[in-house]
Amino acid sequence: MVAFVSLAAASQQAGGGAILGLLATGLGLQVKGQYEQGKAAERQAKDQAILDEYNAKLAERERQELQEAAAFEESKQRKAGARLKARQRVKAGQAGIDPTDSFALVADETEQELELDALLIRRGGTVGARRLTAEASISRLRGRSALLRGRSARRAGRTRAISTGLRGASTFL
Repeated sequence: MVAFVSLAAASQQAGGGAILGLLATGLGLQVKGQYEQGKAAERQAKDQAILDEYNAKLAERERQELQEAAAFEESKQRKAGARLKARQRVKAGQAGIDPTDSFALVADETEQELELDALLIRRGGTVGARRLTAEASISRLRGRSALLRGRSARRAGRTRAISTGLRGASTFL
């Protein structure tokens, strides 16, 4: 009978050790999971920051192209205006119109309208460029914010892992 009791006690001790081993393994997995979760959040934030920087560079490139296109269109408008004014002078001369009377008023008005058109083209390019510059800045700010959130998530994961480890270790003591 004594042999049976000793065997039962040994069996309980062995089972208790196995349970403790399983609990310790579970605790270790929880700690590792929380730590890895923080690292994964940081990696995701870094990826988002890379994407935001790419978008910022894209907006800057688009801004440059828009400014160049607006400058080209403005130049084209000014050249077309100069050709129109030259044609008007030639036709007025051919028709025998005095260039100092009403023709001068019409020519001045035409010149003002052509200048206004050229300035509106320039303004369109400038406004668009400012919008794209703002988009690039906002995109970069989002990227920096994502990096900060990622670092915070990594730290929070470490803190949760340590907290879980200490809490779990206290149950074994």
